[in-house]
Amino acid sequence: MPKFILFFAFVVILEASCQYPVRKSKLPELQQFLVINADLTEQYGRVLVSYTLSDLSPQGGYVFPLPPVATAYVEDSQGNRYSFDPSGVKDNNFKGIVGETYQLFVTADGQSYVSEKETMRACPEIDSLTPNYAREAFRSPDDLLYDGFDVYAHFQDKPNEENFYQWDWVHYERTEACAFETINNIVYKIPCTPYDCWGIYPNPRVIVQSDLLRDGASIAKKVIRVPYAAPPQRYYLRVEQRSLTPSVFAYQKSLETQTQGSGSIFDVPAQTKLNPNVKNIDDPSEQILGVFNVFSSRYKILIINMQQSIPDATLKSTANLIPWTPSPLLQAECVESATRTLIRPEGWVD
Repeated sequence: MPKFILFFAFVVILEASCQYPVRKSKLPELQQFLVINADLTEQYGRVLVSYTLSDLSPQGGYVFPLPPVATAYVEDSQGNRYSFDPSGVKDNNFKGIVGETYQLFVTADGQSYVSEKETMRACPEIDSLTPNYAREAFRSPDDLLYDGFDVYAHFQDKPNEENFYQWDWVHYERTEACAFETINNIVYKIPCTPYDCWGIYPNPRVIVQSDLLRDGASIAKKVIRVPYAAPPQRYYLRVEQRSLTPSVFAYQKSLETQTQGSGSIFDVPAQTKLNPNVKNIDDPSEQILGVFNVFSSRYKILIINMQQSIPDATLKSTANLIPWTPSPLLQAECVESATRTLIRPEGWVD
C-alpha cells in the first residue's frame, strides 16, 4: 500500500546505539537507521531497503538520503529463491502459498541481513461488513463524527489454534478538482481530466486482535467510524482482513497501543519500531527499522447510502465550497499517485 513506499519518509528519528556505518547528521545527536520492510502475500511481494531521513537542508526541508546498494530475495522451505527489487515496488508475479515458510535475505552497503522464518497462515473470509448507526454523545453536535456509522467486520475464527488478525481499509471518493489557482487573492478549483478520477484515503491506524478467549467463535471487529455526511452520496469502503504471524502481531500490537488516539503508525518514535524479525548477521545488536510481514488476506467492499433517513440525525455537509475556475476550458490532469487513481474501484456505483 502507499504507506509501504512512504514508510521511511515519516519515521521520527531519535538517538539509538548502532554500529552500522551511518551518515552522520548535522542535527545534534541524531543518526541514520536502515529500514528493511517487506510484505509477502498470496497476491504479491515487495521489499523496501532504505535509510531514514537524517538531515535538514539550509531552507529547513528534509534531505532524502541515497538508498543503499542492496539486494533482496526470499527462500521457501524447498530452497526455492525469488529475487525482489529493493526499492519497494510491488511484484505481482510473486504468489505466496498458505502453509509455506519463507525467509528473507538482504545485503545493504556490504552488510548482510536475515529474517526469522515466517509461515503464511490461512485467513478466514469476512462474512459481512455492517454499518451500525450510532451517536457519539460525548462529541459536540457540530463534530463531523457526532452522527455516524460504526463499521464492523464479522468472521468465524478458526478453532483449536491461536490466530492473530489485522484489519486495514481504504476509502475511495471521486475527485472533482485536481488543481487550484489563485486570481486576485481568490482561490479557485480546477476540474480533473479525465472525469473518472478518484482520491485514495487510506487507513492511518493499526488495528489488530488475537483470538484469545474467542477461539472458534464468531468475531465482530470495529474497523472504522464513518460520518453521516455527504458528499459523497454513497460512501465506498474496501476492508481487508489479514492473518498475521505471532512475531508480527506482537510488533503491530505495540504500535496500536502507542498510536491509539494520537495519530498514525508514523507518529511513533523510531526506537519503538525496531524490526522484530530481521537481524544483521554479523552484528545482531544493530537497530534497524521495519518488519518482515508474511500474511494471507481477504477483503470485502461496503457502500453506505448517505441519502438514507435517520430519525433525529442531521446529514452534515462536506461539500467543497471553493468556487470553480472562471476559465471554462481550464482542466488539470488526473495523475496516478499514492493519493489519486484513474483506475475505477472494484464495485464502484455512480
